[in-house]
Amino acid sequence: MFKSMTAFGQAALTSELGHFVAEIQSVNRKFLEINVILPKELSRFEVEIKKCVQAHVSRGSVTVKIYANFENRVPFTVRPNILLAKQLKHAWEEVATHLNMDKSAFTLSFLAQTEGIVNLEENIDEEEGYKTALKSLLEAALAKFSAMKKQEGALLQIDVLNRLEQIHAWMVAIEKRTPFATDKYRRKLIARLEELIPGHIENEERILRELALFADKIDITEEITRFFCHLTRCEEIIHSSQTSIGKTLDFILQELNREINTIGNKSADIEIARLIIDIKSELERVREQIQNIE
Repeated sequence: MFKSMTAFGQAALTSELGHFVAEIQSVNRKFLEINVILPKELSRFEVEIKKCVQAHVSRGSVTVKIYANFENRVPFTVRPNILLAKQLKHAWEEVATHLNMDKSAFTLSFLAQTEGIVNLEENIDEEEGYKTALKSLLEAALAKFSAMKKQEGALLQIDVLNRLEQIHAWMVAIEKRTPFATDKYRRKLIARLEELIPGHIENEERILRELALFADKIDITEEITRFFCHLTRCEEIIHSSQTSIGKTLDFILQELNREINTIGNKSADIEIARLIIDIKSELERVREQIQNIE
C-alpha cells in the first residue's frame, strides 16, 4: 500500500504540567530526515521525540514542532548562586575601596549581567511526567499524520496502477508488432542488396547468414519479456503489505526505462517507435508519482 511522504498532523494536550501542541509535517526526501523544534525548557527531550517519529516514518523530511504553555509551573527550578554573588560583591567593594569610589554602585542589575549567577535546574521528579505527556501528544499527532499519508497514498496508488495498465497495453501492442517489424526489415535489406548485386542474393549463403545474425541483433523479444516481468513485479509490490516501497519501485522503474531504451535502440519500426515514446512519457509520470511515496 502506498503512503505519501507529504502529510500533516496536529494534536493538543492539557495536563497538570501545562498545555502542549504538536505539529508534524513532511515533504519528499530520498532518505529519512527529522527536524525537531522545541521550547528551550523541553530541549532535553529531542532524542526521545526523534525515536518516536522514527517508529512511524521510514523516508522523507519530517519537521516536528512542539509548543508549550506551562501556565502555573515550569519544568525546571531557578536556583541563585549565592556564593558567587557574595564573592563578586566582595571583590567589587574591594576595588571601590582602592579607587575611592562609592560602594553602592554594585547593584542587582550589575549581577544580572554575570553568567552563572542564576541557574536553571531540571526537575528530575517530573521528568517521567513530561515524557509521558509528550509521548501521548506525539502519538495523537502521528495518528493524524499517518492517516493523511495513507489517504494521499491511496490516491497516488490508483493513479500509478492506471498508468501501469496503460503501459502494459502499449507493450502488448509492441509485442504483437515485433515479428512483422523484424520480417519487414529483413525483406527491406534483401531488396536493397538485390538492387546492388541483382540475381545473387538468394544463392549467397554467407550474406543470408549475416542477415540472420543481424535479425537476431534487432530482435526485442527478450527485452519485452523482461519489461513484462518488471511490470508484474511492480504490481506485486504495490499490492503487498510492505510499509515502505518507494525506493524499491524507483529501482524497478529504472529497469523499465533501461529495457524500453534498449527496445527503442534495436527497433526501426515507426509504429513501435511511436509506442515507445508514449511508454517513456508515461513512465516519467509514474516516476514523478513514486517520488512522493514513502
